[in-house]
Amino acid sequence: MHGRNWLVRRVERKLGPELGQLRYVASSRKIFWKVLLPCLVVGFVFGTIAEFISPIRSTREAGHFNDPAFFALTSILTGLLLWSMTFLGSFRKLLVFDAGVVAKYSQKHTTLVLRWNDVVPGSIKAVTTIDGTDPDHRLVARSKVSLGAGGQFAVVFQARDTFWVFASNNHPAPLVLAIQGAMQDAGIPDAARAAAGALPAVVLTGQTALD
Repeated sequence: MHGRNWLVRRVERKLGPELGQLRYVASSRKIFWKVLLPCLVVGFVFGTIAEFISPIRSTREAGHFNDPAFFALTSILTGLLLWSMTFLGSFRKLLVFDAGVVAKYSQKHTTLVLRWNDVVPGSIKAVTTIDGTDPDHRLVARSKVSLGAGGQFAVVFQARDTFWVFASNNHPAPLVLAIQGAMQDAGIPDAARAAAGALPAVVLTGQTALD
């Protein structure tokens, strides 16, 4: 199955006895290229500060740029390290099991499990935008949680009095159909009829209220 990395397999082994078979893995990815340059600038700032306060090996006095190549290398590496920290929010997955969906599973205390009994079938919708911007930013609700990293498409559904949004650059049809099929097999009332109305994706042209 596409997208089944070691983390997914770990969740599958742990939650499989409770939630059944893993049916589909939806992936969402967004690399924050815009913050790369600011991170490199910050890296050079830290490097410059270090040049004035860190002593060189042969003396207790600061180096004052005695080794420009080493200064540039350490500054760039510092900037790249800062940028790599943004990867924590760059890759997200939504796992569709027989009995529900799982998200935020990288840490045990953050794992989110939403069973099909909690999901309102008629609330499942696929949305997109004409200009390719993240539709999640145009969805407004009193309680809304983003599960994806971002993208041109999004699948939204309501559960536990909250709207959950999974945005991705992948077409939403496979995710919607996987949810629809799992809910039908689980015997959720009106699942087939309500979930079928989730496609095709609705094009958002402005702020849209979910409540």
